[in-house]
Amino acid sequence: MKKLIILSCTMIALSSFMATTGWAGPHFVKGPTATLDTNTGEYCVSFKESGLGSGPVTYTITAGTGTTFTYQCFTKSGNNPQGSPNSVSGSGDSTSTTITPHNGTVSATICLIPEQDGASCQGGGLVLRLVGTDYDNVTFTDGLGNTVNIPDACSGSGCPD
Repeated sequence: MKKLIILSCTMIALSSFMATTGWAGPHFVKGPTATLDTNTGEYCVSFKESGLGSGPVTYTITAGTGTTFTYQCFTKSGNNPQGSPNSVSGSGDSTSTTITPHNGTVSATICLIPEQDGASCQGGGLVLRLVGTDYDNVTFTDGLGNTVNIPDACSGSGCPD
């Protein structure tokens, strides 16, 4: 009888320990944290996620339909010719990457790069440059059911008044 009581107590103790140290599933340990490079217009999300196992995970960062990129034509010497900037309003910008976890963890940075679709300069010798960005309704997802809303960001002449 004494052995049965000891065995029962041991099993209860082990099951209590296992309940507190069970798998938490995928979760962000650090971030996601966003930064905007005001020179290039790249909007990057850095993060560390654990509890992933060993299978590949696809991460996606998506900017909403209110996202705009503002371009201006300049001469090769850097002068701004007369005329208004070219504003490119997109249906959003998105990028995905698939990463294989190392020991169940992924640490990475994923960036959105401004789209230049539809922006152009008329006339020879003009160079198109990004002068403003406005990222709206940005989301970040790990493809495993975790989605995080990332703060909007803007720089330069892309910022609303």
